[in-house]
Amino acid sequence: MGTCELCGADNVSTHKTSASGARVDACNRCIDRLGLTKPIPSSNRIKSQKTTIQTRITGQNIMLNSDKELAPDFHKRIRKGREAKGWDQREFARRMNERLNIVQRTENGNQPTDALIKKIEKVLDIELFIESAASNSRHTSTAGGRNMTIGDAYNELFSRRE
Repeated sequence: MGTCELCGADNVSTHKTSASGARVDACNRCIDRLGLTKPIPSSNRIKSQKTTIQTRITGQNIMLNSDKELAPDFHKRIRKGREAKGWDQREFARRMNERLNIVQRTENGNQPTDALIKKIEKVLDIELFIESAASNSRHTSTAGGRNMTIGDAYNELFSRRE
């Protein structure tokens, strides 16, 4: 019996797990609620990691939808939506049946889970997804109306350095 380092529950059965890259002791409730991986026996470590990754993803992964993506300013949209309803963070967390620290982390820019995104959109009646757009596109042209070649790109790159 120990203390869960995530929720602070005392005298609970804890397991070593990884949360945001840190090794912590967590209770079964936190492991299930946050979608963390259960402790992995050392003999089958690689094989078990592959299966746990597959089992952690439940339902439809809306982040794989190529038409829309999470807005880069999703945290600002959430804060504005919450404030428009006149709720503080504690009231917003209560209405979503989530912990206050989840709301705080989300409003600070930590990307929420797919399920939490859906819940936030429903509770606040806001859109957090926008149309996908290529972020690193660059249009170049060459003289004569022909298509650009790798050699043209190479020449352009080195001509800018001079």
